[in-house]
Amino acid sequence: MRSILFALALLLTACVNPSELPGVADPRDRPFIPTSDMPVPPNVGRAADSAGCSGEPVAAVSAELPDYPARGWDRGLQGWSIVQFDVAPSGETANIEIARGVPGGSFDREARRAVADWRFEASERGLSGCVVLFEFTQGLVRIR
Repeated sequence: MRSILFALALLLTACVNPSELPGVADPRDRPFIPTSDMPVPPNVGRAADSAGCSGEPVAAVSAELPDYPARGWDRGLQGWSIVQFDVAPSGETANIEIARGVPGGSFDREARRAVADWRFEASERGLSGCVVLFEFTQGLVRIR
């Protein structure tokens, strides 16, 4: 029984972002010190269906970049995430999928969260098949 409780506690701590705990400093308050090379960005067209956004053109109302993951920052990791999504007629994003990500994990979660918060102008048909590449490098986030 004790081993089951220990395993459960260990599993739950893996899901917690240490910087969100009370009294724990956010590692992003310190300088970013890379411990890994930036993984070579992929050919997005091969990694995700890149037929392009199809539908009527719409303008972004709100499209914030993702946060650099605290866990990645603390470990000096760099990476990228390819996100596929649609834009509903209401202007909200929908069908958000990570097509591919390196190293994945918290980088993909931050990328997905950012796209989920994006908003566009309302339209009759919306858009489908949109693809975006986020690069997390040197403590900064860029979009391609």
